[in-house]
Amino acid sequence: MQVKATDFLGTIDKTILRRFSYVTCGRRLDGFALPCAAVALTAVVSAWAPLPWNLMLAVFIAGAAVVAQHMQQSKRQVFVAQQFAKGLLGIAEDCLKLLDLDGRIVCISDVGTRLFEADSPDDMVGVDWLGLWDGPEARHAFARAIAAESTSFSGACRTVTGSMKWWTSTFAPVFGERGKVVAILCKSRDITAEVDLIAELRGNAQVQKDMEDHVDAVFWTTSHDFRTLLHVSSAFERMWEMPMSALEADETSWAERVHPDDLPQLRGRMRDAVQTGAPAQSYFRLCLPEARIRWVRADIYPVIEAGAVARVVSVCVDATEEQERLRELHRLANIDSLTGLHNRNSMTEALLAHCNAGEPFAYLFIDIDRFKSINDTAGHSAGDTVLTAIAERIRSVLPESAIVARPGGDEFTILLPGVPDPDRIAQACRRLAVACHRPISIDCKTVTMTCSIGVAMYPENGSTPEALFTSADLAMYAAKRAGRNTFRVFGEEEKVDLARAHLETELHDAIRDDQFVLHYQPHYRVDSGALTGAEALLRWNHPQLGLLAPGAFVPVLEESGLIVEAGHWIIREAVQAASVLATSTPEVKSVSINVSPKQFRDPQLVSVLKQTIKRCCIDARRITLEITESALIENIDGAQEVLTQIQRMGVRIAIDDFGTGYSSLSYLARFRPDVLKLDKSFVDNIMSDETVRTVVEGVIDLAHKLGMAVVAEGVETQDQMDILRDARCDEVQGFLLSRPVSLDRLLERGSQRRLEAMAP
Repeated sequence: MQVKATDFLGTIDKTILRRFSYVTCGRRLDGFALPCAAVALTAVVSAWAPLPWNLMLAVFIAGAAVVAQHMQQSKRQVFVAQQFAKGLLGIAEDCLKLLDLDGRIVCISDVGTRLFEADSPDDMVGVDWLGLWDGPEARHAFARAIAAESTSFSGACRTVTGSMKWWTSTFAPVFGERGKVVAILCKSRDITAEVDLIAELRGNAQVQKDMEDHVDAVFWTTSHDFRTLLHVSSAFERMWEMPMSALEADETSWAERVHPDDLPQLRGRMRDAVQTGAPAQSYFRLCLPEARIRWVRADIYPVIEAGAVARVVSVCVDATEEQERLRELHRLANIDSLTGLHNRNSMTEALLAHCNAGEPFAYLFIDIDRFKSINDTAGHSAGDTVLTAIAERIRSVLPESAIVARPGGDEFTILLPGVPDPDRIAQACRRLAVACHRPISIDCKTVTMTCSIGVAMYPENGSTPEALFTSADLAMYAAKRAGRNTFRVFGEEEKVDLARAHLETELHDAIRDDQFVLHYQPHYRVDSGALTGAEALLRWNHPQLGLLAPGAFVPVLEESGLIVEAGHWIIREAVQAASVLATSTPEVKSVSINVSPKQFRDPQLVSVLKQTIKRCCIDARRITLEITESALIENIDGAQEVLTQIQRMGVRIAIDDFGTGYSSLSYLARFRPDVLKLDKSFVDNIMSDETVRTVVEGVIDLAHKLGMAVVAEGVETQDQMDILRDARCDEVQGFLLSRPVSLDRLLERGSQRRLEAMAP
């Protein structure tokens, strides 16, 4: 049944009457006072008017009273309707308006005025509202509303300023007293934001669909427990080569294509992503028809909502080419391109794996003897042919379990698993030697090669790849020293070489970490016992072994060439010490610095010495360089040039260990040193051997006649001191008078001697 607008307003009327007491009182007055007043007025008038006028007058008064009562009721109903409409229009968030039967606006709410971007409601009154719409939907819905139907529609129209907005409108017919539609009440809601959002979402969804359809990646969305597949892109069919219908029928069917060996790891990574809340990645293989394999990379991303994983998104891409590139890179990184054997990196990984396993094995190092001559005489291509042939032969005579590598050049290494039995190792080495010695054809020529083999055992000769490589390398060089074309197992001699190699490494660290120190052995006048100078002697303050004498490490410094770098440091420290002594202990006239043959050949020796003397602002005559005879005779002309440059600076020259080398008198005349140092071997025998004593006396006398001072080394007894005094030796040094001491101790000793000299 259609509810009329008047019935609705009547209901509102009753509600308001219950809320407002004065309205109720007014209605009671209409229903009681007006009839009473009409009866009283009729009685008064009837008494004065004759019949039939009095009856007609009474009827008129009664009718007027009824009309007045109805007019008063209608006024109150209009008041109620106005109050209701005003409140409704004030609180409504939608555009409310009343339309006449032609579709023109009769009135509109303030909210509607604002939504239509008008300045005031009066500007909207009379506007053809139906004419604002482009399509026929508005007129069709309005026509149904005039036919007494409540209808709605959605569409777009422009505001007063021309802006396009989307609306959803509802029509409600307003009925008159006779049940006819007299106006249309319209409510319109601005849904522009919602429409734009829906359009954006639809656009995004279309973009996503287009991407999924054209990108060769599978996008998945599953529940957090992986039991429900929420979404999968169409690329699944191309990658899995499985119809989507199969996945819809059984959401776990995707796992049927995954390689059985890879599925546990993939599921584990999926669980890890959910448990940790962090992205995860997994590589797995798909087993496709016709025995084809496709590698897939899965990137798994947990989606966190309200502090928990709500769902899981993953992206699967074809990683077959990536895996092929990785395999190729692995091959390039681990396989020797010339021979197809393992390279150094691959062998190191194999050694590390076997060392970690703890199982014994043998490590062989093979070096082709005189291979350089092949490259030099026949060319590098011939050398490559030889290496390839030898690599094939090595591989052919070894068991399958052996790992063969070519670290580089003409070297090969072999890892032989199993307990390294000496007989088994010897037999393997002989087979390798025979295989390498067989003739090799090169461009219609035949060459015969031999090899030297070094063997190291795990764990006896090393527990790391580096240690085993070093041990086998030392054993191989022992085989070369033994005449080549043989093998050697790492033994005691090689242990000495290994210790020397370790010492060389530590010496590098000593130079870098400034572990060297200088001690100074004083020189004393033989006749007076006065302190006249000191010799700088190198010491190594080893982190574990403490202070080491030069005999423990200087030979290795010489052999390795590190003596040159260490020599620069010695010169700088000794010259600085001489500068300190010149200020605090002026009686110390000179500081002697030992220069080895390799140092003497150093082209920077003169410049380093000159710059250091200049920087320390010291008289060059306070510096003495001690040079052995062997350093001078290796290159006489070159030595003469260096000595001349040094002597021009004012630096004194001393011939060290005189009498142990050639001791040529012509060298003394040519080089003209300032000092001769008698070797300790002469001093040791000066008491027991008359001949030695005579030689010492002769050398001292000759030196004096040539204008040279003589310093005797290694004086340890008073008898030696007395004989040297009788022979008129100038200065001595040795344990009898002082051991080598630090610079601070030498300074203290100088101060003490000055105090003794000043005492009465």
